[in-house]
Amino acid sequence: MEPHGASALVTGAGRGIGRAIARRLAAAGAAVTAVARSTRELESLVREITSEGGRAIAFPGDLRDGSVCAGAVAAAVAAHGRLQVLVNNAGVGTQAPVVETSDEDWARIMDTNLTAVFRLTRAALPHLTQGGGHVFMISSLAGSNPIAGMAAYCASKAALDHFTQCLMLEVRQQGVKVTAIAPGSVATTFGGQGDGGASWKLHPGDIADTVLDLLRARDAAHLSRVEMRPLRPPQRA
Repeated sequence: MEPHGASALVTGAGRGIGRAIARRLAAAGAAVTAVARSTRELESLVREITSEGGRAIAFPGDLRDGSVCAGAVAAAVAAHGRLQVLVNNAGVGTQAPVVETSDEDWARIMDTNLTAVFRLTRAALPHLTQGGGHVFMISSLAGSNPIAGMAAYCASKAALDHFTQCLMLEVRQQGVKVTAIAPGSVATTFGGQGDGGASWKLHPGDIADTVLDLLRARDAAHLSRVEMRPLRPPQRA
C-alpha cells in the first residue's frame, strides 16, 4: 500500500514512537488521525504536521474508555473518508515486583496495552477490510523475553503478540495485513526513565521508518512480525 492518500489512525501519538510514526506517515502523504490522552501534545503535533503541508486531526481521549476507541475510528472516517491503516502504539508500563504491583497498576497496563487494542481494532476492521488495510501492533521484545520487575508489562505484550497472530489468521484472506513490530530499547521517556537519550538505543524514527517500509511492501508480501534491536548495546559485565 502506498502511504500517499491513505487514511491512518495512530494511538499514543503525543510523544515518542507514536509521534514519530504520525509525522512520518503525514510526510509521506497520509491523512493522520492522532490519538492520545494529552490535548496539548496532540495540538502541537497537528500544528507541526500542517505547517509542513500535511493533513492531520487530533482526537484526545483515554483509550481505556471503549467509547473513545469507537469515537476515534468514527472521527478518522468522518474526517478522511475512510480508514486503511491502524497503528496500535499506545502503551504503559511500570517497574515493580509482583508483590508490589497493585490491582490498579495491573488493570491500567492490561486495559491500555491489550483491551484498548482489541476494542480499537474491532471498531476499525469493517473499514480496513473494504480495500486492503494494514494493522500495526507496536509490541516489545519484552513479550518474549521475561524481565524481573516488569511482569505486568511483559504479560501484556505476550498477550498482544498472540492476539496479533490470531487476528492475522482471521483477516489475511480479506486482504488485511497485520504486523507486530517488537522493538528492544528505544530512546523515549517511556516508563518515566529519564530522557531516554542513550546513544546506543533505537530511535523512535527507526520504528516509524519500519512502518513506512512495510506499507510499501508488495501487496502479496506479508511480513507478520518484525523484531528490532540496537546494533551495539552495552556489554554486560
